[in-house]
Amino acid sequence: LYITSHFKGLGLKPFGDDGGFEQRFSLRSFALDVPSISVAFTNGTRRILPVLGDEIFLSPHPERTSIEVEASTVFAGHGIVAPEFEINDYEGLDVRGKVVVVLGSAPSSIPSAEAAHYGGTASKYETAANRGAIGVIRIWTPTNEAQVPFSALSARLARPRMTWLGPNQETGDRSSSIELRMTANVDAAEALFEGKGTRAADLVARGQTTSVDGFELETRISTSMTMTPPALLSSQNVAGFLEGADPALKNEVVVLTAHYDHVGICRPQSAEDRICNGALDNALGTATLMNVASRLVAAENRPARSILFLAVGAEEKGLLGSDYFTNFPTLGDREMVANINIDGGFPFYRFSDVIAFGAEQSNMGEMLSDAIAPIDLAVAPDPFPEQSIFTRSDQYAFVRKGIPALFLYNGFTDDSGNNAGRAVWDELLATHYHAPSDDLSLPIDYGVAASFADVFLRLTKQVANAPERPMWYESSTFGNLFALNQPKTTPSKPHSTTQ
Repeated sequence: LYITSHFKGLGLKPFGDDGGFEQRFSLRSFALDVPSISVAFTNGTRRILPVLGDEIFLSPHPERTSIEVEASTVFAGHGIVAPEFEINDYEGLDVRGKVVVVLGSAPSSIPSAEAAHYGGTASKYETAANRGAIGVIRIWTPTNEAQVPFSALSARLARPRMTWLGPNQETGDRSSSIELRMTANVDAAEALFEGKGTRAADLVARGQTTSVDGFELETRISTSMTMTPPALLSSQNVAGFLEGADPALKNEVVVLTAHYDHVGICRPQSAEDRICNGALDNALGTATLMNVASRLVAAENRPARSILFLAVGAEEKGLLGSDYFTNFPTLGDREMVANINIDGGFPFYRFSDVIAFGAEQSNMGEMLSDAIAPIDLAVAPDPFPEQSIFTRSDQYAFVRKGIPALFLYNGFTDDSGNNAGRAVWDELLATHYHAPSDDLSLPIDYGVAASFADVFLRLTKQVANAPERPMWYESSTFGNLFALNQPKTTPSKPHSTTQ
């Protein structure tokens, strides 16, 4: 309501449902009935019962009330099909009606953003489903462990998951034929390879750097489980529209996004304050979005292209608000041509560069470089490619629809040339991320926040006023996956970076 009233007060056009600013969408909450779970691996006369929570982790199915699986298993390497990297882990394998066993990440030979896509759980499920598999077992790798310790998964067994429901009650799940969704540590996975003359640990070690060939396994898996009765909830996106000034370009829309939701009651459960306020994640981004809306409305000249200011809900539940919007956009016959996303930031020191996750994928990175050069800022390289940031916020929902996107962050380099950001990042991640302490007691410098909003504004105007819409690079995996028939371009100059 706060965001809606702000957009309304600015005179933006409401682009939600029924002539209002809010696009409402339903959420289906689903969870495992943990006591109902049974899992067994059978190899000849040997029957192994892996320990739930300690050795294996299961995920609920978003659409089923119960699952019964009795099937043979096939090892399919990393479970990746990526022709641009000459990888087809399913080549020569028949997985129809079977459970696929895959390494849980991607080899380091694949660049970070692409590895995050191909190594992600959703992509592995989709790839397996497209080849007729009925289940996926992911083997936890050191790469997975560096992001989330396997020991932390057991606390999530009974935790509800969410998916959106569309107008015809369809869900946002893209791989509903995958019934069994399991993660196993290396110790549990060893049982799957019995009789094959190889160890899961050896395959995991080799798979860290390169592809691993697949083969049929001798182990069968049987499992049964039920889901708790699903709950129906709701959320909403808030959409305000500023029409472009150029009659020839105003039907091309630049979408600015920031998620306004957070995680509610959170860790530590025993603390007196258990409310995760989300000051940085992502009240900061939402405020920045609202600030840029105010400044563009007040500007003497409107941008050539139209701007949609979209505050999205349910990001913390799996990018659900942005994914729903990209599947059911409220733009009529207008076309989304770019997305610029804000999700957090470091408003603590004067920065001299800007991080743009996705800058290497399209010429939006060059547009950013041109936009911030007049204020003596440069575009910095991704400081932590191992974190796979490009696929972890709302821009990814737009990317999957073939829309070039950038995710902006203020850079790590301060105005004295020091790498101030790395220590701040480590502190925030260890102490304040998804914790009650992400609140207004943090030493926020609002002048720095305003400077970052200026970067957001400059990039928006650069994209909205450019003679040509943003284009994927010919070398972009995402462009070739999701926008195969769209025109592509090549970099016109090396990206401006700082070290």
